[in-house]
Amino acid sequence: MLSLKNIKFQYQSKKSFTIYSICLDIPPGEIFSLLGPNGAGKTTLIRILSGLIIPQGGKVSICGFDSIENEYDARRSLGLVLGDERTFYFRLSGAQNLEFFGGLYGLNRGFLKKRIPELLEMVGLRDDAKLQYMRYSTGMKKRLALARALLHDPPVFLLDEPNSGVDPRSARSIREIIFDLKGRGKTILLTTHDMSEADKMADRIGFLREGRLIKIGPVSEFKKVIKRNKLEVEFAGACDVATLGRINHLVQRLMDFAPFLSVAYHHPVIEIMHNGKFNLSQILKVVADEGPPIVRTSTVEPSLEDVFLKLAE
Repeated sequence: MLSLKNIKFQYQSKKSFTIYSICLDIPPGEIFSLLGPNGAGKTTLIRILSGLIIPQGGKVSICGFDSIENEYDARRSLGLVLGDERTFYFRLSGAQNLEFFGGLYGLNRGFLKKRIPELLEMVGLRDDAKLQYMRYSTGMKKRLALARALLHDPPVFLLDEPNSGVDPRSARSIREIIFDLKGRGKTILLTTHDMSEADKMADRIGFLREGRLIKIGPVSEFKKVIKRNKLEVEFAGACDVATLGRINHLVQRLMDFAPFLSVAYHHPVIEIMHNGKFNLSQILKVVADEGPPIVRTSTVEPSLEDVFLKLAE
């Protein structure tokens, strides 16, 4: 369980410094994705939660431990992966780095001797265990950072862009590990700029803009911010200009020339944008009567990227 009560921190805009207050509760077994444009305060908030920065007010509770009054227990309850990771030792191997940090966690050598190979296998670094960290690729460094966060099997994970700069195979491996953590009841706060990743993984999303948490909710609720949907109709043959113009006119007239309805054609698909309140069967009847034979139809919801761009305005 991760809880923030009136966390205050200073946000620097182009014109001034402003202090905002944030409240948030993330229960066990949930992946909470924190989104926002560059400079919104995501990494600052992660650093506050991890105890690297002291907030200017409020309270952070990690599994019931106050991050200031019970700093030691709070930190032991965390697994942390930072986007700008610089704490590994370049001349040590991946395995030696994990052994070193395991010692800082207070884990005994007997436990680490078994635990480290398991984690390196899990993150796909078993064959590179003895390779110096300086020779690791970006993806390998990200996976080693995740292995370190897993060393002491904490109940809460703070993952700051764990998949940035990695190849698709590494990204999939990291996602699978995160889903496994969720399945084991871990609390996960994830920041990312990959909207498809947030869409696939997050149970809930929080959008941070200029230091303010302006919206929290499930992905489906976020997509309602964009008050439009797209109906796609694929034709078996080409649709000429005259036919397209006739379809456009009839659909617009059917919908009483609503300003938020539009028709576009990208061979062999006609796209009809609407706000979800129209009778789609009537629209489809017009298209079927006037156009070539229909191969398929589908409704496309707004993407999380559309929502991001809207909320970032």
